[in-house]
Amino acid sequence: MGNLPGVYITLGNGNLGRTASTSDGVAGLVLTGKAVEGKLELNKHYLLSGTADLATLGIAPEDNRLIDKEVRAFYAHAGEGAELHLLVVAEATTLTAMCDPGDGSPVGKLLDAAGGRIRLLGVNKILPEEYDLVTDQGIDADVVAALEKIQQNAEAARKAIRPFRALLPAVAWTGSTDNLYKPRSSSYNDAALVLASDDPDGHTAAIGQVLGRASKIEVHQSIGRVKDGAIATTGYFTDGSLYTDRSGMAEILNDAGYIFYMKYPTRNGCYLNGDPMAAPVTDDYSQLYLGRVVDKAVTIIYDTYITEVLDNISINDDGTLDQNQCIYLQNQIIDAVTSQMDGQISSFDAYIDPAQNILATGNLQVSTSIVPMGVINRINVDLAFSNPAKTSD
Repeated sequence: MGNLPGVYITLGNGNLGRTASTSDGVAGLVLTGKAVEGKLELNKHYLLSGTADLATLGIAPEDNRLIDKEVRAFYAHAGEGAELHLLVVAEATTLTAMCDPGDGSPVGKLLDAAGGRIRLLGVNKILPEEYDLVTDQGIDADVVAALEKIQQNAEAARKAIRPFRALLPAVAWTGSTDNLYKPRSSSYNDAALVLASDDPDGHTAAIGQVLGRASKIEVHQSIGRVKDGAIATTGYFTDGSLYTDRSGMAEILNDAGYIFYMKYPTRNGCYLNGDPMAAPVTDDYSQLYLGRVVDKAVTIIYDTYITEVLDNISINDDGTLDQNQCIYLQNQIIDAVTSQMDGQISSFDAYIDPAQNILATGNLQVSTSIVPMGVINRINVDLAFSNPAKTSD
């Protein structure tokens, strides 16, 4: 690393021991569609605040079915007034091209235009009639290729202190688990694949709907939290089947790492199975809520410490750092994170080793750690009859 002034944050991983008004909820959508003369241009950034903006942009289900569906689904859960950044690309654009990290790519253009405010990003498309599907891995090969591209985008954004997590569609699922691509076998912890569909006709993934749920809740909460209620009254998979028709595959699809609808026997409506990312469960950021927690911490730490860059710090006669200065800087970041993430983390700690030779390097190393909130995934209850009159032999 060079000597350019700044605050540089490295994420630790593998430490959770997991086995096999802020911008927290600001969202963005990159969708395929058609331009509307005088109202909606392709590859242009638009800032929406509600469904009324659809009429302003000339977006109607007759010509732009996907955009209309996704924006309405987002606001149905995020609520009118929520900040949503939108960019529309030509219908022939592939997911891989939409997610490409190169200069001027759709995702990159939206992120730049939003000024780094986007924390949750959804990408979706309708397959053109002439599109050639490749489903050797159970879903369109374009989806698998796009995962790598969006991960590269996310990693670059994090270095610029503009972290985001992405939702991509599991396009054209074949309805089979044979040879099915397993997101959990990948290393893309900034992205998730949505197998749920809120589209009974076109079977497009429910990206806007899931994005709206994530945007509404706090960073430490799972999008599948039962207390938040059903996300839909009915739903499908991206192969067009009813969500209840694939219940026998639920365990396999869940272990594979997809986000999909599931049914609780005593509850009405669809619930999400959770928020797995395209990464193994041993990855500390293998769940969306864990990634969102650390993303928020990254921005708080940066905003707190950036004012200290190129400032002076007292040095003891033996060359070590002044202990009072260390305590001040430690407490500064502890206070910032714990106050701004109250109720979203279990605890936060920071430590500065006073033995650092800052005169020689100009670098100050700060060690921090977060204890996240736990999420109950499964409750196992032992239930049996008891006869109080029965005596032991």
